[in-house]
Amino acid sequence: MTKTFFHSILSIFFSSMEVLGRQNIPTHGPVIFTGNHMNQFVDGAVIVATNPRRVGFLVAEKSMQKPLIGDFARACGSIPVARPQDKAKQGPGKIYFDNLRIVGEGTMFTKLVKGDKIRPAKSADVYRIATVLSDTEGILAEDMGDGAPLKEHCQGEGNWCTYEIMGHVDQSGMFSKVHAALANGQCIGIFPEGGSHDNTDLLPLKAGVAAIALGTQEKYDVKVPIVPVGLTYFRGHRFRGRLVVEFGEPIYITREISAKYEESKKLAYHALLQQVENGMRSVIVTAHDYNDLKMVHTVRRLYQRSSTSMSTKQKQDLARRWSEAYKMLKERYKDTGMPEEITALIDKIRAYQDALDKWGLRDYQLQHTHLQLSYSKMLYIFLHGLVILSLASIPSLILNFPVGIAANYWAYREAKKDLKASRVKLAARDVLLSKKILFSLAAVPILWVSYALIAFLFTSLETRTIIVLFLCCPVFSYIGVMAVEASIVDLKDLRPAFLRLLPKQQAEALPAQRIAIHKELRALVKKYGPSFGPLYYDKTDAWEVSHFGLPPPASPEETVAKQSKELQPPTNADQIASSIATTFCDEDETVLEKQKKEN
Repeated sequence: MTKTFFHSILSIFFSSMEVLGRQNIPTHGPVIFTGNHMNQFVDGAVIVATNPRRVGFLVAEKSMQKPLIGDFARACGSIPVARPQDKAKQGPGKIYFDNLRIVGEGTMFTKLVKGDKIRPAKSADVYRIATVLSDTEGILAEDMGDGAPLKEHCQGEGNWCTYEIMGHVDQSGMFSKVHAALANGQCIGIFPEGGSHDNTDLLPLKAGVAAIALGTQEKYDVKVPIVPVGLTYFRGHRFRGRLVVEFGEPIYITREISAKYEESKKLAYHALLQQVENGMRSVIVTAHDYNDLKMVHTVRRLYQRSSTSMSTKQKQDLARRWSEAYKMLKERYKDTGMPEEITALIDKIRAYQDALDKWGLRDYQLQHTHLQLSYSKMLYIFLHGLVILSLASIPSLILNFPVGIAANYWAYREAKKDLKASRVKLAARDVLLSKKILFSLAAVPILWVSYALIAFLFTSLETRTIIVLFLCCPVFSYIGVMAVEASIVDLKDLRPAFLRLLPKQQAEALPAQRIAIHKELRALVKKYGPSFGPLYYDKTDAWEVSHFGLPPPASPEETVAKQSKELQPPTNADQIASSIATTFCDEDETVLEKQKKEN
């Protein structure tokens, strides 16, 4: 029921949702799904709606307390997580860092309790004071995952900044419930970046997903596969954007990591987390910033021959190759600078994209079939789009337009608040669509009920007629959305034709520029491509195994054997007792308590 509801809502707000790699999802047994987090609450709804398995998520306790969000999360069987950043308090005084030394003024470091961490102002990173020397001086930890604040803005004597204290949160209850759910064969979804953002690359992953997978194996002898999920949005913060969901190859805990876990849990967490990160990178397209990401997609389209068509999977694979190749180029020539012919081509590509943006065109619209429209065909498209738009405007103006305007205003207002409170967001685009959907879910029924009340109080229509009209509102509203979109597509297809109104030399400049860049690009790929190894030579997606350091994909026989082993019933007394305990999610001794005893 929840899955159907989410799918219905998403089909209204997205023009298309394409799913790749469903065959990589284990058909039975527990699974951990790890996704990139670029569209706040929409991300979870997408994974639920496109996944053949039932998935419950780890959701911030703060979000679980919100109306609608908490209701939907509980309906999916989600588990609340108390996050230290949600309970952060402003620390007294001010601080600066001197490498691993922290110096304060008006601070009280001696009153910090075990587990407390420091987060400087305007920073997303947190640091643990390993040794407190006094109220105003301490030494930071060098433990894996803590990091040294060498790049912080308050690094260096006199660079004072304010800070927050993030108190220790006991997660033993949460881990206990998650381990129990997985041992019972349930599927868990988690966003290991820790929070939603609008960056073009992954944020550093939190170790929680590794602790959950290895903890479940230690406690219940169940090896849980981790399936990376790539969520790629095209204009994802806008109404009727596009979405590609890609499920990657499942990642299993290897014998090497299991052995490492016996020696050092922290080292095992790090090793498994690296595999998870590599797996996630193999199903998304990342870049340093939005300009680089835009160029990657432009290059992908320019490289493709106009006579060939590509599937969504091929487009994603090619965009990923270009993204990784560009990163490798910048790393290769970071000291000497890129060859002049490459930098010249990059400038031409950026100039071409700027010209497209100036005219409001898309690259595909410069193809021959779009530019050589006959005047009769142009007139037909214009009249068709105009008529459809006029007819569609009637239900849309009444049923959709008021809510759309109000939702857009409210979403941008709330995004400004989120941006101000966030340490990782660039423009808070990641929250816009979630805000619009939440507002619409509440406002649309209110609007329709208002219309029904007006009709009942101020018209002579019969009650049954008003009820029928009210029940037809969803149908009319959806038809209005589809019809408006169809008319706008028609009108957008006329844009290239307006180039013919310009002087001939100027009208032919863009298509000629595209052809020249296409030829130059393919020539440079032929020249430099072999130096990239499998990324260039391997025509299948197997290049990702070596490039991202992924474990080789398991054969169908191995996958079946692993899944069958996971389904075997408990045989010894300890396993039976554990299985009974999971039913009530009330274990006497959690993993964290065991670790405390060991220490």
